[in-house]
Amino acid sequence: MFHREGVLVRTFIVVVLSTLGGLVLLIGGAIAALVGPDDTASLPAGKIPATSGVAITSFDLFPVRDLTLHATATSQGGPVFLGAAHPVDARDYVTGVNASWVTGVDRSGTLATDPIDGELDAPEVDPTTTTFWSGSASGDGAQSLDVTLTGEPVTFVVVPLGGPAATTLAFGAVVPGLFVLALGVAGAGAVLVAAAALVRRRGRRRTEPTPDPADADTEPETFTAPEPEPAEAAPRTLRRRALVLGAGLTVTLTACVPVPSAVEPPEQPVRIAADADELDAALASYSERESAASQVAAQLDPGAWADPDTDGRRALMEYRTKLDAARDQPPAPYTVTYSGLDAAVPQFTSYPMWFMALVESTTDGTPAELPQLRVFERERAAAPWRSSFALDVPVDAVQLPAPGSASVASPDQVAAGLAAVELVRSHLETGAEVAVDLGELGTFREKVLGNDLEGRLRVTNAQVTHFDGPEDPTAPGGPLQVVPVDGGLLVTSALSYTFNREMETGWSVNLTDVAVAEVTGQPGERQNLRTLGLVQTVLLVPDGAAPRVLSAGWSLLAPRV
Repeated sequence: MFHREGVLVRTFIVVVLSTLGGLVLLIGGAIAALVGPDDTASLPAGKIPATSGVAITSFDLFPVRDLTLHATATSQGGPVFLGAAHPVDARDYVTGVNASWVTGVDRSGTLATDPIDGELDAPEVDPTTTTFWSGSASGDGAQSLDVTLTGEPVTFVVVPLGGPAATTLAFGAVVPGLFVLALGVAGAGAVLVAAAALVRRRGRRRTEPTPDPADADTEPETFTAPEPEPAEAAPRTLRRRALVLGAGLTVTLTACVPVPSAVEPPEQPVRIAADADELDAALASYSERESAASQVAAQLDPGAWADPDTDGRRALMEYRTKLDAARDQPPAPYTVTYSGLDAAVPQFTSYPMWFMALVESTTDGTPAELPQLRVFERERAAAPWRSSFALDVPVDAVQLPAPGSASVASPDQVAAGLAAVELVRSHLETGAEVAVDLGELGTFREKVLGNDLEGRLRVTNAQVTHFDGPEDPTAPGGPLQVVPVDGGLLVTSALSYTFNREMETGWSVNLTDVAVAEVTGQPGERQNLRTLGLVQTVLLVPDGAAPRVLSAGWSLLAPRV
């Protein structure tokens, strides 16, 4: 009876060890074969239906965190580009392109897509020359990119570099150390299978027939058999060991590999205009482009300023270069660098974008006496930052928030800033007194309009409007910016002014500066004079107090052709 129970116990142990070991060995081997030495498991590649081969993934395609996503793109036309970027940048980059919007992927790798209508077969700017990618890969053959998902939205873009061609996109996951771990699991399974074989072999030895004492020369040794363990105890012990082994494997897996978790994607992705690194890069790039523009402007070419500047700032610099050309006085080229002191950086859901920075300039090695307040604008994701506003400000007069988080003005604050600028605009146009501390702007009309020639030269039309831009001057890309500061608002604005003055009948007038007359298109004796220019202002709008002009500047402009 005892012998029979022992056989049953050993048989049970062998079956359990073999089954458990085989299962663990199979799972470990299968995982190792699936991920390979690169610790990556990928779905089959899905075809991109757009004839251009360009594709962009939806920002909410992978709403998880703590997972390293592996993306692979191929192109039948040769080299291909695969990049990951903020959704706002990526979506702007493919604007106008015939592309596919990837909204899903199933277990077979098939892509769910929606068409994006566009007249272009490729983005206007080579993706390998742009800087907004958080990661990218390009070249011949399959191009792969690993992106760690942190819960922030991310978008992938595929662009065939050899022209429109059939492309594919595949996704997978990277689990660091999973291949080695899988081999370890498989090894543990092999050990269990080996243990089952060892138990089976020992059982066979114990059940072999013992020699007949009659045939032996000596009497057989006598022994006392150990007290057998109850038959029910062995299965329980084995079950406990199996549970411990399973728990150990689970702990090992969860300890080595973070478990991905779901996140709630935003309804619409929002991008801060520039983080600290992007601010430094923007100022460095602008410094180089302004220095290069000064070299071209020294050849009396006003088109030089189209690269570093935009809007009112560009119009102002073009006028100065045209005036130098009319006087045949080429300006000296210079080298300038800008370093950021503080910055107010709003957030946006689309382009264009802007940020406001207090900077310190150094020209040809000489630091400026006063800091400058500048507004930088970016029209497209692939475009450089350009300056639309620049004005010296008194030291310590402007305190901007430190960069790093979004500086967003509420609708009420934007309305308050617009109202303050409207008061200034009204004064400039009509001369009426307003509840604003105008500072140096209080002499504007006197200096711009000058002598009325004993009443013979009178103003017949005066217009002061917001400088060219969208209908809403406070919209991105507009001439008015509002940022919250301690105790109130800081507002920058660019205004256009036009004054038409008419001489009394029988009298004529001329501009005494021949160069100004040439640039403004008003040479010789005239019955009328038109004054066209730009006013830039920096206003502080304190909470519960009258607005105050911190700095102002104005200049004539050349008529636009």
